[in-house]
Amino acid sequence: MPVRIALAVVLVACWDAWRLLAGRVEDAAGATMLLVLLGGLGWRLWRMRPGTRISAPMLAGLLVAYAVATWTGPALLQIGTAVMAVTILLWGDARPAQRWPVIGAALLALPILPTLDFLLAYPLRRISVLITAALLRMNGMGVSVEGVALDWHGQRLLFDGPCSGVKMLWAALMLASLIAFAQGAGLLRYAGLLAIAVAAAVVGNALRAASLFYIQNGFIAPLQGPVAHEAVGIAAFAMLALAILAASPRSFRRTI
Repeated sequence: MPVRIALAVVLVACWDAWRLLAGRVEDAAGATMLLVLLGGLGWRLWRMRPGTRISAPMLAGLLVAYAVATWTGPALLQIGTAVMAVTILLWGDARPAQRWPVIGAALLALPILPTLDFLLAYPLRRISVLITAALLRMNGMGVSVEGVALDWHGQRLLFDGPCSGVKMLWAALMLASLIAFAQGAGLLRYAGLLAIAVAAAVVGNALRAASLFYIQNGFIAPLQGPVAHEAVGIAAFAMLALAILAASPRSFRRTI
């Protein structure tokens, strides 16, 4: 079956997913990511080789997967399955293993940050506070950990929601997906790069928190105020990006 016909079938069959997706876009950032996703899919459709075909069993499998997600899963799973089906169709002429970075980037472009924050905020806060405390103790600071807070001289320094590093983790996973896509990475290499991205995000967030500890407690007098806070966040993400890039093959690093 021609891919363009199969794509039309999937777009019509998954109409409810597109309705749900539009309803989950709540801010400018979400709308921008959705436009980028649509632009990327449209670009791929325009660049697709004429005559590209897909087997009927694969199309049937994609539709069955969407039906199962619709009947048994939450709305985000339904949306994700529909986007994955479209992505697989558009990259049907690529090696199967090379589709995974594209699928990963497409799914990350969906408005999933609220869900990630709900599922991962507390575990990431707990991990971050433990690593941050270890880093500060290595530098001679007598801090202790109470739940998701640092205790220092009787003061409780709470790791709140923005300190969880969920957004940094999302950005790291997106960057790893884009790098893997640019490399044409297969599934195993992509999985390895995602694992490195997760580790880099967790460590980077802990380094950011440890740096802010010194700034907010007056150890570095010239660096005060919201500008310093933002600068530390930018520096932490730059280090994270360099770590992910360093993990990519040298052949890719030479091209950028």
